[in-house]
Amino acid sequence: MGLGQTLLTILALMLMGRLILTINSTTLDVGFTKDIAEYRITATSLGTSMLELSSAMAFDEATVDSGTTNIAFLSASTSFGPDASESSEDLYDDIDDYHNYSKIDSLEHSAIFKTRVTVTYITVSGSSVVTTSAKAFNKQVTVDITSDYLVDYSMTPAQPETLRFKQIFSYWYFR
Repeated sequence: MGLGQTLLTILALMLMGRLILTINSTTLDVGFTKDIAEYRITATSLGTSMLELSSAMAFDEATVDSGTTNIAFLSASTSFGPDASESSEDLYDDIDDYHNYSKIDSLEHSAIFKTRVTVTYITVSGSSVVTTSAKAFNKQVTVDITSDYLVDYSMTPAQPETLRFKQIFSYWYFR
């Protein structure tokens, strides 16, 4: 084998090595992207599920058994959270029972997700939503989902990411 053939063989091996490294790198990037998407989809499912749970509840403790139209009977924002008799989530009966609720979900073959819920009274003025401590016929439920696997890699250095879901609930009473 001559010098030219040896150089061509070495060049071919170098090109093949570079091609193998590029394919491996691309495969790893695709797997990484798939994993991130899976974590975000799971977190989104947990967040929307929590909003669905709260939407099945009565608007306020005062509206559980009777339809009140008097704003004075609504719960004060300082008393949001489960009542003394509501020792577990199964006993919750109104939206604000979920205030300061937190839960850790450890799904099989997936990450650990932390859920935190806050409930506040709001007023709506035009296109602005403003949190208020005054009683109102509008409440906003905010669900924050965090995990060690929810990371924003578009920033340098990468930052932990919190997925936030909000829904406004209004009380309407018709005779």
